[in-house]
Amino acid sequence: GLMLVHGRDGLSKDYLKAAELFKRAATDTYQPHVPSMRYLAIMLANGYANSQGIPDYAAAIYYYEMCINAKLEHFPNVRDLCINEHRSLSDAYNYAKEKNAQIRGKGRRKL
Repeated sequence: GLMLVHGRDGLSKDYLKAAELFKRAATDTYQPHVPSMRYLAIMLANGYANSQGIPDYAAAIYYYEMCINAKLEHFPNVRDLCINEHRSLSDAYNYAKEKNAQIRGKGRRKL
């Protein structure tokens, strides 16, 4: 996945294929790959996981939460990264939702 993200070892950059590989590794039923959960969350939050380039914050938060709750004996530093990135994204996402609700509420007229 990372080789496709960065276009290394003769591979062309292919974000969609990289996201697909990260998702497959992150959701493996036998042994989910925790760093792939984080990489997928980053790609989702930045709009690299779909052909429209539209961020999917709710899905990114979901994969960050998977990362936080996963067994991390092989990846001890990844949990801290996921916690910090999840917190930042969740705060921004919730702030935007509140602002949108306020804007929509101000646009309504009382009869």
